[in-house]
Amino acid sequence: MKSLPAALIVALLALAASPAAAAGVAGAWLVKGSVSDRPFTLDCRFEPKGAGFGGVCVEVAGGDSHVQPGKSHAVADGAVAGSKVSWSYPVKVMMMKLDIAFTGALEGDRMSGAVTTAGRKGAFTATRR
Repeated sequence: MKSLPAALIVALLALAASPAAAAGVAGAWLVKGSVSDRPFTLDCRFEPKGAGFGGVCVEVAGGDSHVQPGKSHAVADGAVAGSKVSWSYPVKVMMMKLDIAFTGALEGDRMSGAVTTAGRKGAFTATRR
């Protein structure tokens, strides 16, 4: 079997490591939703990270008294597989540490899906800014 040239191997490794799918999510997104009838609005900024994506989501002022405008959350576990997208971030509510998890579908400059935390469920929509 003939071996591949070193330059081709390096190019293939770079392509495999590039977060091409996550690049479709990269950028600024306005995320709106609710969990257990509690509305929220987030200003999220996603960036490719390894094979997935990371970034930060910042709470935007809204009608819910639990929202802390300006509070930021580091995005963890961002993943894109085809049109499926998911991410989460940890929060601390009173003395409890919780993860808020988003799973949904990516369609161009829009996302929509489910959000869950501590056994509670809701929905979200997001638009690219």
